[in-house]
Amino acid sequence: MLGTLCVMPAFAAEVTAAGPLRVATGKIAPFVLKRGEQLTGFSVDLWSEIARRIGVDFVWIEAGLREEQLAALRSGDADMAISALVMTPKREQEIDFSLPYFNSGLQIMVRAEEESPILVTLMAIPWVAICKLFVAAIVLMFLWANVLWFIERGHPHNRFKGYVAGIGEEMWNTMLIIATGEHGERSEPGKLRRFVIASVWLMGIVLIAQLTATVTSSQTVQRLRSNITGPGDLPGKKVATEPGTIAADYLTQRRIPFVEVTNAADAIDRLTRGEVQAIVFDAPTLQYWLAQSNQRALQIVGRVFMPEMYGIAIPLGSPLRKRINEALLEVYQDGTYETIYGKWFTPHR
Repeated sequence: MLGTLCVMPAFAAEVTAAGPLRVATGKIAPFVLKRGEQLTGFSVDLWSEIARRIGVDFVWIEAGLREEQLAALRSGDADMAISALVMTPKREQEIDFSLPYFNSGLQIMVRAEEESPILVTLMAIPWVAICKLFVAAIVLMFLWANVLWFIERGHPHNRFKGYVAGIGEEMWNTMLIIATGEHGERSEPGKLRRFVIASVWLMGIVLIAQLTATVTSSQTVQRLRSNITGPGDLPGKKVATEPGTIAADYLTQRRIPFVEVTNAADAIDRLTRGEVQAIVFDAPTLQYWLAQSNQRALQIVGRVFMPEMYGIAIPLGSPLRKRINEALLEVYQDGTYETIYGKWFTPHR
C-alpha cells in the first residue's frame, strides 16, 4: 500500500508535466450533458472521480461527434476521450481502451400515431374474442331462459304457450335483465324467480364489463401503435442516426440509408416533427430522453440489439491505461460506481 502511495504522486507528476490532460468529449445524454458552461453526466462524473484518484489535472475539449473525439485522440489534439465510446476490434487496432465501464446496445425510437384511421381502428378490435363472448352470452341466455320458463311454466300467463314461444319470451326477458336490470313483467315475481333474475343481472354485468375491457384495451394499444416494432421493420423507412457510430455501421451493413444527425437531441427533434420515421441510437440515451420528454407519442420499440461496451479511449501504449484501470476497479469495489450510476439511471430522476 505504501509503495502504491509513493508511485501515484510520481506518476501524476510525470503525466501532467506538460500540463493538464486534454480530455476529448461530446454531448450524449445522460453520459455527457452541458448545463450552462459546466459539463455533467455519468461519464463526466466517473472520469472526474478517476482523475481524482490517480491524481491528475485535466481540461475538457468539446470535440463534437464521437468519431471526431476519436479523431482528436489519433491526431494528438487530445490525450484521451470519454463520452459513450464503443469498444470495437477495429478501433482497438488504432487506439487503446480502458476496461469497459458500461454495457449498452442499440434500440429504436419511433413516433407512434396517436389517432388511427377508422379502418385501422376496426381492424384492431379483437373480433374473435368478441365473437366468443357473444356465443357464450347466447348460450347462457338460452340456459337462463329455460330455467325461467321451467319456473313459470304453470303461471296462467304461460299456461297456453308452447315451449318455443315460452323460451322466446324468456330469452327477451333475459336480454332486458342483462341490458337494463328490468325483468319485463308487471306482476310481482316469485321468490325463486327473483333469485334467478338477480343471477342473470349479475351475469350480465360480468359479460358487459368483459366486452368493454376487451374493446377498450385494443383501442388503447392501437392509438399508440407504430408499424415499426423492431430492426426488421427498418428497411424502406426513413431512419436517422449519428454518423461514425455502431448504429450507423449497423444500418450501412444492411443497406438501410439514414439521415445524419449531430446527436440524439437532434434526432428526436426530427422524429417529433415527422421528418423521419425512426431513430436508432444507444439504448440508455433513448431511455433517458424518453423519460425527460413530454411527448406521449414517442416510443421505444423492440429489445436492445447489437450489445456494446463503453470504454475510455487513450493512445496506444499510454501509461495512463494501467492507472485508469486500477482506479476504475477501485471505483467498482468500493461502491462509488453504484452511487454515480444511481444518480443518472434511477427512475426518480
